[in-house]
Amino acid sequence: MAASNDGAPTPGGAEYPVYNTHAVVQLTGVPAPTFRAWERRYGVPRPARLPGGQRLYSEQDVALIRWLHDRTDEGMTISRALRLLEARRAAPPPPPPAAARSFAQLQAELLERLLALDTAGAERTIAEAFALYPVEAVCLQLLQPVLVEIGDRWHQGAVSVAAEHFASNLIQRKLFSLLQAYDAPGRGRPVLLACAAGEQHEIGLLLVALFLSHRGWPVVYLGAAVPPDDLREAVQRLQPRLVVLSAASDETARALAETAARLAALPEPRPLLGYGGRAYAQGDAAAALPAAVYLGPDARAAAEQVDALLGGVPARRPAPREPSRCVPGYTSPLG
Repeated sequence: MAASNDGAPTPGGAEYPVYNTHAVVQLTGVPAPTFRAWERRYGVPRPARLPGGQRLYSEQDVALIRWLHDRTDEGMTISRALRLLEARRAAPPPPPPAAARSFAQLQAELLERLLALDTAGAERTIAEAFALYPVEAVCLQLLQPVLVEIGDRWHQGAVSVAAEHFASNLIQRKLFSLLQAYDAPGRGRPVLLACAAGEQHEIGLLLVALFLSHRGWPVVYLGAAVPPDDLREAVQRLQPRLVVLSAASDETARALAETAARLAALPEPRPLLGYGGRAYAQGDAAAALPAAVYLGPDARAAAEQVDALLGGVPARRPAPREPSRCVPGYTSPLG
């Protein structure tokens, strides 16, 4: 159990409330009226409440909802499932678990399962990683390296297009699920993120959006290959505090520079402009666009730079009144 020195759940821990009702429905497949009825009748799950009354659920709440749903699919009533759960909690604790697997071990397993087009196996590996390590570490030390390895093998002709697309789509779906779960609408002017015109490689920028949302910044993610005129219209409509642009090749870096020039010509108040991507990994990236800020070589560095540009990390969402315990066998919102 991750907790701070005063006993409150630690941000990022399994007990910390981060998921709104819509996100829980997406993660579990259980309709909102169903688990709200469980809450009214049986007192589970126990979501936190925002000042406006909206519910926020933790990873443990999501695990419990999924576990109860699975038991009902097996023909068990909710009351019986809860008695089973209480019996398991009252049982003697299991022996200490084996040492957590390293990222190298998880990478090898995830790579094997993705190349075998094994959806269930890949999701189990990803769920284990999120249960063991922080979100940013899993993204940077598991998901991104595995995608890079598969991409390199595809370029060498050692991996099929089908396998490369399968891996990219599965991991991208997971990242979008997390991004939606951490979304914080209505918290001020957003950070707007877009790939340069013609740029189809968006995983790196998606990670930046996820890390910023996880830290509490409101984000609007536009994705791959955004035309300059469309981006300018979005900027005028949303009035973001910061626009983050990404390019992975020399060609799309030139398109990014053109887009940056158009944004710099907007009347005041203009947003701050940041950029990054593989195109700037070599050479003097900071001098590539003197009117903008280079955000760094990876998503974590970019998120930290944005924190600095915008004046620190925003306030976290409130902790729950009383944390629930995790259901055995379900430790991640992505399992």
